[in-house]
Amino acid sequence: MRPIALILAGLFLIAATAPPPPPVLEPYIRDGRFHPGDYGWMRGRFADATPADKAAEAAIGKWLVACHQADQAETRAALVSLGAAEADLQRSGYRNPLCSDVAHAPYGLQAKSFAEFQQDVAAATPVAETYLMAVDQAERIGGPRGPGLADALLARPLGEQMLRKALSWGEGEMKDAPALTPNARAVVKARLGSALASRDRANTKWLKGIVAKEGWPKISQVGERASQQAWLLVQHADADPAFQLQALRLMEPLVGAGEVTKQNYAYLYDRIMLKIAGKQRYATQAMCRGGRRLPQPLEDEAAVDRLRAEIGLNPLAEYMAQLDAMAGRCPPDPVPPKR
Repeated sequence: MRPIALILAGLFLIAATAPPPPPVLEPYIRDGRFHPGDYGWMRGRFADATPADKAAEAAIGKWLVACHQADQAETRAALVSLGAAEADLQRSGYRNPLCSDVAHAPYGLQAKSFAEFQQDVAAATPVAETYLMAVDQAERIGGPRGPGLADALLARPLGEQMLRKALSWGEGEMKDAPALTPNARAVVKARLGSALASRDRANTKWLKGIVAKEGWPKISQVGERASQQAWLLVQHADADPAFQLQALRLMEPLVGAGEVTKQNYAYLYDRIMLKIAGKQRYATQAMCRGGRRLPQPLEDEAAVDRLRAEIGLNPLAEYMAQLDAMAGRCPPDPVPPKR
């Protein structure tokens, strides 16, 4: 690594320490993990909040900003060591587990008072905890069927896939889930989102250990299904863009040899390059804008269909239509309030 990269990495790491959490959160922290409990730490978000409640809410917000800055400094240092010094990291998540747990607070709440919100918490908590217990049980029952790496890879994503599916609670594949008020649904999604982030971090740590010892899992080594699961785990390692970049570089020479599928490489390329360069190549990542589903920024818009065809993906217009069919049409942009 060039000396300038070492210097930059060192400078980033100097600031990579999150401050301790504010006092209002301390009763909710046990054994280094955050437990939302009665959500009393959120009192400052409601209309009946006292000045002390509002001050505590402001302290939480300030702490989360500092957490994110520290996480970004750590991520930048890791990316600099890989030669990616210009990463914008606009799409990176929390690395710090405690900060991540607190950041997974319910949002878009419509309750006017904390007491009203407590009714939604009471309704949501048993639903969320029942689903989380079901995920734990499924992971125990659906564990590896043998001692090999392929067996471990096939079993590993089960929990995170159940949690990802449940984030659409009340819609799509989860339309038959127990009906909840919008606020109670927000609480359930917050609890499941926090559990999902925790599993993604654990899966990333596990896969990094495998890759460090054995390299990227090849199709000839573990089979196509298990290779697909390895890709799925790294695709969801969003809190560790440096590992995603390392995996992408390991996968690249394996594509031509048929040891990694072209499509998996393309999806990971787009996911990591959007984080570190702000643009994607194959238009696999979409967004809603103006009521339409569109690709996120592209390296070469004119060449995108040719690039997609080269790796066996269908034309962009067909892909956007497929996403609409699966996820529903994009809603119109919200109307800004009148001034």
